[in-house]
Amino acid sequence: MIKKEPTEHEDEVTEIESEEIDARDQQIVDLEQRLEETENKYRRALADYQNLQKRSQDERITLIRSANKDLLLRILSVFDTLLLAQNHLQDKNLEVSTNHFLDVLKSEGVTRIAVIGKDFDPAIMEAIATVEGEENKVINEARVGFMLNEHLLRAAQVTVGKELRT
Repeated sequence: MIKKEPTEHEDEVTEIESEEIDARDQQIVDLEQRLEETENKYRRALADYQNLQKRSQDERITLIRSANKDLLLRILSVFDTLLLAQNHLQDKNLEVSTNHFLDVLKSEGVTRIAVIGKDFDPAIMEAIATVEGEENKVINEARVGFMLNEHLLRAAQVTVGKELRT
């Protein structure tokens, strides 16, 4: 078998083909880089969008809770009036209405804070007076306090005992 030496023309063709292959390879590398950059931009945009959705939902929930809290505080003033009337009139029907009112509040996540006889807790109570009595114990409740889903809605206004020193 005789091996034929490539001609100058064939060398030029091979060199051109090699350059075309190199150019195509470079084009493939460039396209792969652009694809990777585009995919990264897409992932960042998707993450930004998901974060925006979550932040927007959190803001909506905060706004609703704030509106609910404001409404509940206004409703509690009506409860205060009912409770005051019940305490002065000792009317059984008024007691039923007051208890029903408390049941409705409870169904909305609002619970009454029990304070009488407990140690004074400034996180949920507001001391409006001190009287002779057991040190740091709540003696009287001037205004009922309430929690809303484990958060303070309104502090109880209380009279706190203080031992007199002679």
